[in-house]
Amino acid sequence: MLLKLAWRNIRHSVRDYTIYFLTLLFGVAVFYAFNSIGGQEVMFDLEASADMRMFETTQYFMGMFSWLIACVLGFLILYSNGFLIRRRKREFGTYLLLGMRPGQVSRIMLAETVLVGLASLVLGLILGFLLSQALAFFTAMLFGATIKHYQFVFSPDAFWMTIICFAIIYVVVAIFNTVTVNRQKLIDLLHAEAANQKVVVRNPWVSLVAFLCAIGLLAFAYEQLIESGLVMLDDPRFLRATVCMLVGTFILFWSLSGFAIAIITRAKGVYLRGLVPFTTRQIASRVNTAFVSLWAVCIMLFFSITVFSVGMGLVDTFTTGIQEANPYSATLGAEIYDSDPVEGGADRPQDPAARAKAMQVEVPERFANAEAHGWDMASPLMEAAPVLWEETVASAGQVDFYSLPGVTFGDALSQVGPLAVEELEQVSSRLPDLELPLASLSDVNALRALTGDEPLHLDEGQCLLANNMDVSAKVAPLMANPNVTIDAMGHELTYSKQICSMQFEDNALKATALITIVPDSVIDELQRQGIIPDRSILDVMYANNGKSEAENDAALAQIVAAAQPPEMGGFDGGFAAKDEPYARLLWPVTHIYTAHEMISQAGGMKMMITYLAIYIGFIFLIATAAILAVQQLSQTTDSLPRYRMLFRLGADRRMVGRSLLAQVGIYFLLPLGVAACHATCAIVVTSGTLFEALGVSVGGPIAMAAAFVTVIYGGYFAVTYLTSRSAVTGAMRA
Repeated sequence: MLLKLAWRNIRHSVRDYTIYFLTLLFGVAVFYAFNSIGGQEVMFDLEASADMRMFETTQYFMGMFSWLIACVLGFLILYSNGFLIRRRKREFGTYLLLGMRPGQVSRIMLAETVLVGLASLVLGLILGFLLSQALAFFTAMLFGATIKHYQFVFSPDAFWMTIICFAIIYVVVAIFNTVTVNRQKLIDLLHAEAANQKVVVRNPWVSLVAFLCAIGLLAFAYEQLIESGLVMLDDPRFLRATVCMLVGTFILFWSLSGFAIAIITRAKGVYLRGLVPFTTRQIASRVNTAFVSLWAVCIMLFFSITVFSVGMGLVDTFTTGIQEANPYSATLGAEIYDSDPVEGGADRPQDPAARAKAMQVEVPERFANAEAHGWDMASPLMEAAPVLWEETVASAGQVDFYSLPGVTFGDALSQVGPLAVEELEQVSSRLPDLELPLASLSDVNALRALTGDEPLHLDEGQCLLANNMDVSAKVAPLMANPNVTIDAMGHELTYSKQICSMQFEDNALKATALITIVPDSVIDELQRQGIIPDRSILDVMYANNGKSEAENDAALAQIVAAAQPPEMGGFDGGFAAKDEPYARLLWPVTHIYTAHEMISQAGGMKMMITYLAIYIGFIFLIATAAILAVQQLSQTTDSLPRYRMLFRLGADRRMVGRSLLAQVGIYFLLPLGVAACHATCAIVVTSGTLFEALGVSVGGPIAMAAAFVTVIYGGYFAVTYLTSRSAVTGAMRA
């Protein structure tokens, strides 16, 4: 009997349950689909462990953030359910008046919760399963891979995780419903509709003062955010900006309606027209009674817009130009100076040859090996595995980087003027005091030969600047100036206007920053004075041996392991070196970067960030829109007697429809507008400190975020308005 009554109640209240049910449906579907990504790897031919780790890492972060998503959905379901209960208080009172016990009413609510929950869970899982299949093709597009063996993939882990999370949420909702109904008194339930008719209006002068305080707090928050640059999240300015933004937004919503009424009521020409007084009071009452939820919705919208926009921008940062950043098959690096474990190595000694002397004392076997091979990295590798080297490597080129003793970036740029030095400091405050990095012309041309580029030429007494990093793009033209002259080991060199934009090594990004290319005679003089390279890189191109890129990567690692096996020891590589099959040494090899690995990692990063941005942004967006929609539908139903009275007083359906549209529109647009202001500040600051420095435009991500919000948030707005208008039209006909 109770179950039958619960089913009848659901059918009778289908209008109230529509948005609630659809939100649950979408929440379950998205929750399952994004947690099933790890199972998609069976569709792809994954050749290397790096490719498989891409899926594993993405699945790990999806699972980690899913608990946050579950909490958000749980809050949404509880909040929406609470509004539905408050709207049905009179109905519950009628049940009690007819002789039902509170326990029976609670069981009716429990049955309704279970029925709606089971329906949304089953249909949501079916929809999520279909959505997960579509995500497989989206994954292939992001990763640049092809699905060679398509099959329907069902993820048991995602299935059980979804079941457990939503079962817990529904149990909490059932307990909440039971407690809420049992605590209500019959008199309160029967007079709930009358209690809902109260209109709350705040003192306009108090609201004005609070409004001005809120504007001041938000202005201070923006100023602190701009100063911090959103570079370090532990910056006290970022903490102050966050606190002031939260408090200022809360006070803004608390005071806004009272302040707005004071302004509008004094504009008689606007206020005393049509249903403006009624509309104004309706909006003010709604904002005053729900300012806490509007504040929460605004913060969630801000987080959703920012996460989506910044996330999509980060995707471009990590993946734009990845092919240009990896022109070689692989790069082997020797961090001879930068990764020096020798005590005091962080501070460059005054004697240019002191570095070599220190290395000879601290790691004599490494120094002797390097000297014996003339610091030629390929030589000991070929000796260790000659057959495998010949099978794997078709050609190789090495470039050694030196620091020019006594000549800093600040010395060079000061010849252009103080503004140039200031521009240099904008890149890095330490840069003016760093000595110029040098590379020989013959080394650079050896790398250009690997990629089929024409060799570079230097005139007598000339040097050339190499740079392809956007972060130093403004400084490079200032240095590439015929007015800039340097004393390079007795050779007076003048910079050419030309800037070489080549990539010296495989990397996640374009990584050539302000390298000075000098004649070989300069490097010869450095070597005669006993100066060793700061670092060296050996770029290789794989042979056409019929092996895949991943197989050649593994062969190259074997060659290095033959020359420096893990048991040889080396300086601690930390987490990044835990899976390396070779010892990390100062020379000949500290690390290996391969084009296949870099491109795979970029694809994995793109997939992970894209999915996280869409996942978090989507859930937060539907949560905020659903909260507003349920509130509006509930409040519209509570106000039906008012609309009926307006109709009897002569207001036609068109006037009432415009009033309702204004109420729903302002209620939806108010938190969105404030959130958009907050997000704009955060995105502009992030763009200035990160994206512009890396040459990435956030115009595309912002447009995507706008479309994202328009479709989802606008969709909820349209459904809310149409459903509310239908209810009001039906009430006026009664």
